[in-house]
Amino acid sequence: MTMSEGLAAAALADQIRRNENCTNARHAREHKVVPQFASRLDPVESADDIAYCEASARVLTAAAAEVCSALEAAQVESMLLRGFALQRWYPDRRRQFSDLDMGLRHLGDLPKSLVALRTAGYRVTRPVITCRSGEGWWAAAALQKPTTELPHPIYLDVTVPGPGITPFRHYRMLDDDWERKEWYSVGGAQVPVPSPTSLLSIFAVEMHERRAIIARDLLDLSHLLAATPDVDAAARRLTGLPVRQGLTRLAEAVAASEEFGHVMPTITRLLAGMPLRTRAPRRAEHAANRRLGLVGAVSQAEVRRSLRHGAPVYGFPDPEERMPGVRGSTLHRGLTGMTVRSRPMAEELEVAYSIPSCA
Repeated sequence: MTMSEGLAAAALADQIRRNENCTNARHAREHKVVPQFASRLDPVESADDIAYCEASARVLTAAAAEVCSALEAAQVESMLLRGFALQRWYPDRRRQFSDLDMGLRHLGDLPKSLVALRTAGYRVTRPVITCRSGEGWWAAAALQKPTTELPHPIYLDVTVPGPGITPFRHYRMLDDDWERKEWYSVGGAQVPVPSPTSLLSIFAVEMHERRAIIARDLLDLSHLLAATPDVDAAARRLTGLPVRQGLTRLAEAVAASEEFGHVMPTITRLLAGMPLRTRAPRRAEHAANRRLGLVGAVSQAEVRRSLRHGAPVYGFPDPEERMPGVRGSTLHRGLTGMTVRSRPMAEELEVAYSIPSCA
């Protein structure tokens, strides 16, 4: 048995013990058992989960190859992050995930990447969030593509140049992250993914974003450590970033699990040097909380003020379709072609971005 398989077996035993304490089937479902374990617990109860997991893996694998090919053709440098990148270390690649997370290297590539993804069938479903902070420019876009093979659309989240932490802070992927990226073979295609060291830093950021720790998080970290990342290098990249809270929750979960005690030293090293809490810049917080009317929201002056103070702004691609007659932004080349606002648009005007479920 390999180390990876041994860790999976240990996690399985732990999950079985937890589910034996459930008083009924409904309680078991609320534990959200990781699908790669589900078939070993109760085949009847887990049949729907297994079917979804297999369909999701099939659809998202094809989607990963599709979006990477589309961006490569558009000469956009990208990497698939998080769940998709982590699954390569799982036995039989059986890790549950239901969306794709992608990072772009250059903000200036955002407009043409959205055009390329739209050609592949993806549509922007919420305003593109953009801000400028001490770490530099950051943007995030949420896209969807309808599919009849899942009970929901294909979800694709794009961030430039790395995952967000708060509306004012983000993890900036460095040139070293991009130069050391690896290639993961899926469905006959080569998909770019982060190295284990880069992914360890990204994993810590994700722990901060999540409000709860699940069994899969512990298993993710165990598999990731088996890939021998440089923990000290990953910790240095996190210094000064507000990700302590998520890692502390992860450490608490590890402390309660005999099987995963071996990952505690790694979490401790990642926590070293991190601040207890990080506030948003006061000027940015003030700018973000201003109450603006619909007319004022499209003012170039208001947008420039928000960007200058480090507050997020919201971009709407395809202004000729969404808001006829409203000029696009020339504030930054990464925002070219978008209608940029200093606050989100009214909800009734955002409905055009929604894609119905395929259920």
